[in-house]
Amino acid sequence: MELHVRHLRVLRAIARAGSLNRAAAELRLAQPALSHQLRRIEQLVGDRLFDRDPKGVRPTRIGELVLARAEAIIPAFDELDRDFRRQPRTAGDVRVGWNDSALASDVFRCVRELVPGELTTRADLSNTRLVAQVANGCVDLALVLLCGPRTLAVPGLVRAERVVTEPAFVALPAWHRLAGAAEVDLADLADEPWIVSSCGDGCRIVFREMCLAHGFVPKIAHDVDTMRDRLVVGGHGVSLTQPTTPELPGLAVRPLAGAPMTVQHILLWRTDHPFAERFAEVHEAAVRAYRALAGEHPGYRRWLDNRTA
Repeated sequence: MELHVRHLRVLRAIARAGSLNRAAAELRLAQPALSHQLRRIEQLVGDRLFDRDPKGVRPTRIGELVLARAEAIIPAFDELDRDFRRQPRTAGDVRVGWNDSALASDVFRCVRELVPGELTTRADLSNTRLVAQVANGCVDLALVLLCGPRTLAVPGLVRAERVVTEPAFVALPAWHRLAGAAEVDLADLADEPWIVSSCGDGCRIVFREMCLAHGFVPKIAHDVDTMRDRLVVGGHGVSLTQPTTPELPGLAVRPLAGAPMTVQHILLWRTDHPFAERFAEVHEAAVRAYRALAGEHPGYRRWLDNRTA
């Protein structure tokens, strides 16, 4: 027998109850059966995990180490189960999954205005997981980013509607030699250290292919999921960014010549969802919200005006 998550749940229940009798009642087990399970778990671990006295049980030093690991492992397995097992909808609760889209706040607002129920959200950098969460009913709606001209593979019951396809811009320190340029040639950044998201799902491949097409292999200095703009401001490198990224003090956001990379913002929902028609309205509202958001950023507005002139 190997140590399993169910064994960790037993240990956690015993530790929280402070008594085998109370833990057995909570687990709906007979006390002798729980004592037998504990002995088997201790045999697997190779040491005693709890000391007993008239007041109950308390973890040994080894028990405390195992319990500390259990407190980290059990929630991770619960999250995995929540992500990939279909969950019943909670009345009055609309669940939205999303990743690094600048449209997230506007989409949340559109959901609140158009869909009945209380909004809850959860972030996940993986498009693959977000698709699975929509398909399995773990979230009701998802907003994902897709790098490049690729298509997003979704199951038959999942509807994928593009909100917008936008160009990737580059974020530079305000003092950078190219920060004053109207647009930046990617080849001129060949020697720069890059700050790149580690989210995967093919974006890293698209980024490398883009750089190779411009004659260089990118030097990835920082592999991060958050705080990219702050690292740029600190002078630690340059980074691709969304064109609606606010220009913080010390940050310059510039278009790349020829728009070598595009990013798609896509909404996902199940066609058999009770709110499917409302989610279609959310999509239409998100398209309008993006236009308004783009208009708030002078550099992006100029880029759009030049493209349509």
